[in-house]
Amino acid sequence: MSEAILKQIANDLADVKKRVIGIESELFEISDDLHEVRPEYLEKLEKIQKEKGRTFESKEEFLKFLKNEV
Repeated sequence: MSEAILKQIANDLADVKKRVIGIESELFEISDDLHEVRPEYLEKLEKIQKEKGRTFESKEEFLKFLKNEV
């Protein structure tokens, strides 16, 4: 390969490395900002998962179920 092509590849790799470092930085910021899930929400999720295959006639019926049953 010619010297110019190798130099361009090196520049491209440096740019990719810089972008990856920026992405990693943003991911760390996001993960630091995450909050723990409330235990009562985890209980509700477990209850929903146990009721596999449940169907609802309408959105209202589903929302009522979420409000009262879960």
